Amino acid sequence: MNVEYQKAANGEEAYNTAKEQITPEYVQKFGVKADVDFDDSGKKISATGKGFTLNLVFYDNHCKVDLDLSFMLRPFKGKVLEGIESKLKRHV
Repeated sequence: MNVEYQKAANGEEAYNTAKEQITPEYVQKFGVKADVDFDDSGKKISATGKGFTLNLVFYDNHCKVDLDLSFMLRPFKGKVLEGIESKLKRHV
């Protein structure tokens, strides 16, 4: 899924804004244990936990969202992607 930037002027600005928002406290709010990695040179944020992998890659005018869920979590994919898209549109 691609999410166009609503507020950010470019990928660098969008990446930095998202990086500020995605804190350990924010991730804990969802009751999910996840390892979050930030790749500043590639403008990429990756989150991995039990049964899922999420990658956010920030380009010049959009963010590419890639979500891989385990078989047991697949029924929730639409809802999760909807939440991610909403959060990205609200902040970047």
